[in-house]
Amino acid sequence: MPKPFDTTLKQLLDLFAVDWIDWLAPRLGLPPHVGVEPINVELSTVQFSADKVFRLRAPAVGLLHLEPQASWDGDLPNRLLVYNALLEDKYGGPVYSVAILLRPEANAKSLTGTLARHHADGTEYLRFHYSVVRIWEMKADELFEGGLGTLPLALLTNDAKDRLKELVERLDERLREPDVPDVRRKLILSSAYVLLGLRYNAISIDVAFEKVNAMKESSTYQAILREGRTEGRTEGLQAMRDTILGLLRNRFGEPPVKVIEAVAFVTDFGELRSAIQSAATVSSLDEFHLD
Repeated sequence: MPKPFDTTLKQLLDLFAVDWIDWLAPRLGLPPHVGVEPINVELSTVQFSADKVFRLRAPAVGLLHLEPQASWDGDLPNRLLVYNALLEDKYGGPVYSVAILLRPEANAKSLTGTLARHHADGTEYLRFHYSVVRIWEMKADELFEGGLGTLPLALLTNDAKDRLKELVERLDERLREPDVPDVRRKLILSSAYVLLGLRYNAISIDVAFEKVNAMKESSTYQAILREGRTEGRTEGLQAMRDTILGLLRNRFGEPPVKVIEAVAFVTDFGELRSAIQSAATVSSLDEFHLD
């Protein structure tokens, strides 16, 4: 997936895992409000690059593997099969594999939800089932009924094309509700701004966001503008954020959402370097801090 779109999606998945699972659960036959826990995938014997994996908690069991795609990948069904088998072998199953296609350019006839393998005589010896979610086919209003973490996806639907400005303002209005912290509002708006680059040009996006004042205040948004969406800088920042959260998870377990959120919103390399040192040396999560 092109940068910085994958960075943005990973932040949303880190911060709003519950929203994404609640959205996907009915499509996968999972019970509503199933518990999840992010896991750090380690398969040292192979090159493994699955986008996001969650361990399902009661009342369900197994793993949920999400693979967002912004561009066509003809080998995706095969990769999903490999990831599925490796994950179940190491962490246990069942494994629910989901391809989330963000725009029509990611679509392919081979993405049917089923992969079958046959012997030379035509006898089928393997059948693998996975789920495919095509965001552009969904209704924006239905996505607006869900949690905050999946709201940016509503802007990628075909249904949003003729009312993009209206929906961006509706998004901003939803994020101004009293129970939504300001830092979370800015992060979701910045994520929506970045993801719209998958389907629209910069002028169209700026017109859609012209009434959203928080974007002017957002350090993430300002960094995007200053750097012209430079891939290297964006990737470098996210690598440092991932290092911080990885250290905290390995030492103390899953950090609170407020910590993940704070780390996700830092755009200064110096501050992130200090945070890495802090994550590696503090005695508890309560001692961890950002400058």
